[in-house]
Amino acid sequence: MKKYFILTLLILIIGFVIINSGIIKPNDKIQKAENNRVTLAPGEYMAHQRMYPYNEIKQENYLQAMEQTHSFRNASAIFDYTWEFAGPTNIGGRITDIESHPDSPETIYLGAATGGVWKSTNNGSSWEFKFDGVDLISIGDIAIDPNNEDVIYAGTGEANSSSFSFIGNGIYKSTDAGESWEHSGLELSSYIGRVIVDYDNSSRIYAAVCGNLFTPSEERGIYRSVDAGETWNRMLFVNDTVAGIDLVQHPDNPDILYAAMWERSRGLEYRHSFGEGSGIWKSTDGGDTWNEMTTGLPTGNVGRPGLAIAKSNPDVLYVFYDMPLFQVGVYKTQDGGDTWTQTNDGELYGMNSSFGWYFGQVRVHPQDENMVWVMGVPVYRSSNGGDSWQENTGWSVHVDNHAMYFDEINNRILLGNDGGLYSSQNNGGSWNKINNLPFTQFYAIDIDYQNPERLVGGTQDNNTIMTNTGGVDDWSPILGGDGMYCLIDYSDPNIVYAEYQWGNLFKSTDGGNNMDYIASAWNVDPDPDRVNWSAPLAMDPVDPNVLYFGTYRVFKSINGGLSWSDVSGDITKGIDQYFHTITTIAVSPVNNDIVIAGTGDGLIHISTNAGASWENITNGIPDRWVTHVIADPIDENTIYATISGFRWDEQLPHVYKSTDLGQTWQNISGDLPELPVNDIVLDPAISDNIYIGTDAGVFFTDNGGEEWFMLSDGLPNVAVTAMKIHHPSRSLVIGTYGVSMYRLNLDDIVSVDNGVNSQSDIIKVFPNPFSTNLSIKGEIQKGMVINVYNTAGMLVLNTKDISDSRFTTLDNGVYFFNFIDRNGKTFQTEKIIKQ
Repeated sequence: MKKYFILTLLILIIGFVIINSGIIKPNDKIQKAENNRVTLAPGEYMAHQRMYPYNEIKQENYLQAMEQTHSFRNASAIFDYTWEFAGPTNIGGRITDIESHPDSPETIYLGAATGGVWKSTNNGSSWEFKFDGVDLISIGDIAIDPNNEDVIYAGTGEANSSSFSFIGNGIYKSTDAGESWEHSGLELSSYIGRVIVDYDNSSRIYAAVCGNLFTPSEERGIYRSVDAGETWNRMLFVNDTVAGIDLVQHPDNPDILYAAMWERSRGLEYRHSFGEGSGIWKSTDGGDTWNEMTTGLPTGNVGRPGLAIAKSNPDVLYVFYDMPLFQVGVYKTQDGGDTWTQTNDGELYGMNSSFGWYFGQVRVHPQDENMVWVMGVPVYRSSNGGDSWQENTGWSVHVDNHAMYFDEINNRILLGNDGGLYSSQNNGGSWNKINNLPFTQFYAIDIDYQNPERLVGGTQDNNTIMTNTGGVDDWSPILGGDGMYCLIDYSDPNIVYAEYQWGNLFKSTDGGNNMDYIASAWNVDPDPDRVNWSAPLAMDPVDPNVLYFGTYRVFKSINGGLSWSDVSGDITKGIDQYFHTITTIAVSPVNNDIVIAGTGDGLIHISTNAGASWENITNGIPDRWVTHVIADPIDENTIYATISGFRWDEQLPHVYKSTDLGQTWQNISGDLPELPVNDIVLDPAISDNIYIGTDAGVFFTDNGGEEWFMLSDGLPNVAVTAMKIHHPSRSLVIGTYGVSMYRLNLDDIVSVDNGVNSQSDIIKVFPNPFSTNLSIKGEIQKGMVINVYNTAGMLVLNTKDISDSRFTTLDNGVYFFNFIDRNGKTFQTEKIIKQ
């Protein structure tokens, strides 16, 4: 049996660290390299971006910044535009809760970790987003009033504690089945582990509150409302580092409740997820008083507990503990909690891998007290009350499980995990995926330059995925693991680069069907480079065979990744921690000798000789994680940088511009909320049009940052982590961290006030195609500047005369003409073909 345990553990660890998704790309060097790095959870990457250089995020500043988006959302009504959903729906994303009312099992509500509340009224055949108007859409738990299915409570802030589960701001209540929501208190709760509506008294509501993850918090504990959420009182408090994480109510006596309490806290460089404060408490008077249950339960260094009560026999409860050293503990009581005995849980060794704080869910079949499920990396089931356990999901179900719901009318079980929603009608004997959920979490994206319908993206726990057609439901994986940076060669769409965590870079020469490992240069045994969870990759806009990759130093390839040379020393602060690494690289489309790199520890460097030498140009940039650097598509001396983090004691702008290649920096954040900015793109056709992706959505400016507007209409209040502009089609594509991808035609951004489009088609160049002579139609002024760009977005000609003979020197191909009048207004033509 011991050998079986060890083998199971090794399989789980390798499955999580390498792939976490079932798409296996075996390579000995990859595994050896990763074994030399500290195990990291996805949320740590998200947390460190927002925390650095502090040990915490000031919650009040976070909430204030999110609330500022209200005014921007209202102001965005002056523009008319349409976001188009781009998919995927057939990949899935992290589900934190599943709920349905027993009287209407065909109506299902899902809580998405970073994607809000979704509703189906047809057994999951289709879904609608039902959390409009809410600032913070990370969901911890959902509860439906047993006596009125139109009344729903949603607790915000994912309680799975993936180091940076996006913070919530309390509980929201809907009285019209999710059509509208009102805030219902507990604003400083941060994360909600469980919400219960008393089946005997709908005015009595309970909530398990985790409190701020990063600092001791008096808000932690078990809360009760006796006026349907109007006011709340804390009924159980252990100490300011112990969270209320789970809660169950006796099905026959509503005054009996059991609460799971969990000692947890964390900072930039530490995690504390075990302790003596973790335990199980019981109330027999509706929450007025509580007693800790200890007889037979573990004490000391105990991790996250989860609870389940048997509906068929309420004296039977199970508690599922995360324990140190890959251990788990499952304990059972048959006398309402007076005494507990440990089940045969040795068979579960390693099922939580090294991150058991991410799980903590246990469920009992409502008709059979002995049929119990525990949810970790896989799901295990016992049909004999814990005497033995068997894995219940296997390779057909995605890993990392968080939610389960029993539909007693249809004899169906619904299971939610990091890959989406599954159903079973034989108690887990087999599972079917409900494959139409639009809440994939993206880290990075790219667009095929020659076919803008073809999109690719790296996702959290769901691989690097691609659609070749632009269909929302025909995406498929091309590389496993947590997908990171990805690029499609603009000159040859068969060449695709994709990466999974820790800089494991691959290349395909057949459109993504087969991937070859090309990361050996920095994954060198036995001492691989210090590299970011999401390591940056950039392609030269003139020569697609020239690539740049970042670890703590910059690597360059001149042959499409077949070989690499390090072209910089350590351009971080040199500390041996993963976030002291390069996070972003950009090559100028105007002058490809200019290369810029930013780091997770707040530094920016520039090379003006294609990587041969580097200069630190950080002066004037706050000491924060640099999320993105980019070069202006028109002026080679102009560059931009964005940073993450929240305001501490001082104001914190997040968008910066330099017109002298970083010798000086100008804050162009204007009136933006002080939110992390995750990405920035520049309109290559219109000077001063800038788009940024933030933790609250997309903002843009058409005057270089003097005034910002929010492009929020039709888009949930979701974090936007990646953005790309496809110049020929004038489309902006965004990757969100929770509701998949969207696209927007930039020419559709029209001011409702004056009906004037931000672009104009009053100028036409003809003939098109042309050979030597050119003419124009439309209004043109003397002295108007004409900029000509190639398909890589690089400026190839600048003139003030349409009859300039230099047009004849252009090589045959496709070009884009921009006309800039004396007032600086830019007019773009359609694409022009030289033949």
